[in-house]
Amino acid sequence: MGKKQHSLLFTTGIIYFVILLLFVGVRIIVQVVDFPISAEILDYIASGIIQIGFMFLLPIVAFSLMQKQKVKKTFTDFGYAKINLKSILVCILIGFFCYFLNILISSFFGTIIRLCGYENPPSSATGSVGDYSVLAFILNVITVAILPAVCEETTHRGLLLKGFSTLGIKKAIIFSSLLFGLMHLNINQFFYATVLGFIIALTVIISKNIFPAIIIHFMNNFLSVYFDFARHNNWFGKGLYEFFTTFLYSENFISFFITNCLVLVVLLFTIVFLFTILLKETRIKKVNNMLTDIAQINKEFNEGDPVYQNDPNLANLHNLNNLMKQYNIKSLNSMVFTDLEMKERRKSTLFEILLLVSCFVVSGLVTAFTFIWGII
Repeated sequence: MGKKQHSLLFTTGIIYFVILLLFVGVRIIVQVVDFPISAEILDYIASGIIQIGFMFLLPIVAFSLMQKQKVKKTFTDFGYAKINLKSILVCILIGFFCYFLNILISSFFGTIIRLCGYENPPSSATGSVGDYSVLAFILNVITVAILPAVCEETTHRGLLLKGFSTLGIKKAIIFSSLLFGLMHLNINQFFYATVLGFIIALTVIISKNIFPAIIIHFMNNFLSVYFDFARHNNWFGKGLYEFFTTFLYSENFISFFITNCLVLVVLLFTIVFLFTILLKETRIKKVNNMLTDIAQINKEFNEGDPVYQNDPNLANLHNLNNLMKQYNIKSLNSMVFTDLEMKERRKSTLFEILLLVSCFVVSGLVTAFTFIWGII
C-alpha cells in the first residue's frame, strides 16, 4: 500500500505489452488448436475475449490498480465524458467520410504491396462465410463494429493517448496511431488503420472526449459490414461502394493518379471542416460557457450582492473577469488549448523506453509475418 505510484509511461507500456502478448496468443491458439466447435462460433468467442477482456476490462482495471485510483477516475482519465447531440451528429459524418478515405488509402497501398508479391491471406473475419442473414448482420455489427469501437478505443485513445501524454502531445498522437495500425497484425490493414487512428486521435484532442473516437470507429466498421450485406441482400445503398471504387479506378495511370488525388483533397477538406465544427461544439463552447459564468458573477458582484461581496473566491472570479475584458479570438484560442501546453513532461527511463520499443517490435514482427508468410 505504501509503494510509490508508477509513472504513466511505465504503467501504459506494461499494460499494452501484456495486451499485445495476450492478443497474439489468442490468435495463434485459434489457428493452431482444433476446437470441437465451428469456426464461426470460435471467431465470436475469440473476438469477445480479445475485445471485452483484453482491450476494455484489462486496461481499465490494471491502470486503476497501478495508478492507485478509483475506476471512475480512470474512465475520466481515458476521456469518458458527456457529449452533446450536435457533436454526435458531426462525428457520424466524420466517420462516414473516413470510411471512404480508408477505401482510397487501402486501394493505393494495397496496389503497392501487391506489386511486391503480397497476396491477401484467407479472411478470418468474424461471421460465417456466405451467411448474409439478418442474424448474421446483427452479430457482425456487434463483433466488428460495436465491440472494436468501444474496446479498441479504450486501449488506444484512452490508455495510450493518456499514457504517452508525458512524451508530448505530438508523440502521443503518432505513437498511439502507429500502434493502432500495427495492432491489426495485418500488413493490408496497417496503412489505413494508422491514418484512421491519427484522425481519431485528433478528434479526442479537439474534444477532450473519447466518444467522438468511438463514434467514428463504429461508423467506419459499421459501413464496411453494412455495404457487404447490402450488396448480397439488395439493401438500400448497395451500389454506393461499387460506384466509389469504380470511379477511382482507371487503367490509365495518369488518370488514376489525378482522380485519386482530387478525391483525397475533397475528403480531407470535408473532414477538416467537420473538425472545426466539433471544436466549436466542445472545447470552445466550454470556454465560452465558463466566460459567461464569470461575467454573470462579475455583474452580480458589481450590483452589490452580499453573497459575492463576502465570498473571497467569487471576488477573485470578479477580478479575473476584469483581466479578461481585453480577450480577442486569438487569446480565446490560446485559452482553449492551454491544457495541451501544461502536460507534465519528464525524461523517460531506460526501462520505459525499452517497453515502448518492445511494443513496436512485437506488433511489427507479427505484421511482417503476415506480409512475408501470410500467417497469424
